[in-house]
Amino acid sequence: MRLGLTQLGNIDVAVRAIARKLGIDLVRTPPTTKRTLSLGVKYSPEMACLPFKIQLGNMIEALEQGADTLLMPGGAGPCRFGYYHTVHERILRDLGYKFQMVTQDRGIMHIVKELTDGAPIGKLIPALHFGIAKLKAIDNLERMVHKIRSIARDKGEATRTYGTAIKVIDGAGDYRALNRAKRQYQQKLMGLATVTSPPLIVGLTGEIFVVADPFTNMDVEAELGNLGVWVRRSIFISDFVTLHLFGGLVALREKNKAHRAAMPYVTRHLGGDGWQSVGENVLHDRDWDGVVHLEPLGCMPEITARNIMPSTKEKLPVLNIIYDEHTGRTGMISRVEAFVDMLHRKKQR
Repeated sequence: MRLGLTQLGNIDVAVRAIARKLGIDLVRTPPTTKRTLSLGVKYSPEMACLPFKIQLGNMIEALEQGADTLLMPGGAGPCRFGYYHTVHERILRDLGYKFQMVTQDRGIMHIVKELTDGAPIGKLIPALHFGIAKLKAIDNLERMVHKIRSIARDKGEATRTYGTAIKVIDGAGDYRALNRAKRQYQQKLMGLATVTSPPLIVGLTGEIFVVADPFTNMDVEAELGNLGVWVRRSIFISDFVTLHLFGGLVALREKNKAHRAAMPYVTRHLGGDGWQSVGENVLHDRDWDGVVHLEPLGCMPEITARNIMPSTKEKLPVLNIIYDEHTGRTGMISRVEAFVDMLHRKKQR
């Protein structure tokens, strides 16, 4: 069995760590590029959302690298994401690929046992914990980068340091090496020269794939940071994994807090991350200067959230950015620059 997976932020680092511990033959799927997107667009239904197209492109590239098994999250619910794997599988089989599709809706332990041919639980649990520990380490460093980059004199240095940290954490073979890498790069980030003026604080909310994947959102976090903005992202990949696969209490508390805040305007699950998008907008009315809300074109939960946000009594400024394969980076940057300029002027007044 040669396993291929779709890309989402830095989740491949966690999967590689688990695969090494359990002896799974993991194909090194290429990072998402314009070629990935072109392949996905070519073979996807026209009105499928951008995450659908990118993940299909990831799968094709994994199969080209020799994968014979594909791992894809799945499940049921108001968001169409729960049915992606079914449509992906049909498209790929129509293209002539032969493979096995393994989906998350059967439970993480069942998946890992299947991929490892029934490895004992005493081996599975430590491997899963180590993979999640790497993911949390990367996400904690990213939270630091979001703050440091906004006040760093050399903003590019913060971004480069974080990029190097990901590679070192990816190569860590045990907890000692992982903890050493965390300490080393935390100190490097904290040691960067900074300015004294306080940054703008802008929340980043929306659909998880677009929010967490730099290729998909065109590095909007880095662009905001380069403009002196401290980005406060609503959800990270480690939160998503621990919440949906392991029922993580911390991630669940944060999500429930946002859901409760949204209750005057949303009384039930919208699907995807729509409920949380509304809640974050309400919850942080007093401690954020604005919100950048990201969504893929055609995303039903985020369309609903987008239309609720202007109707709340909280008047937090919101910039909505909709992504598809036609979205241009230059246009996105122009809109972000104008939004940040408006927030600066509002704060001065």
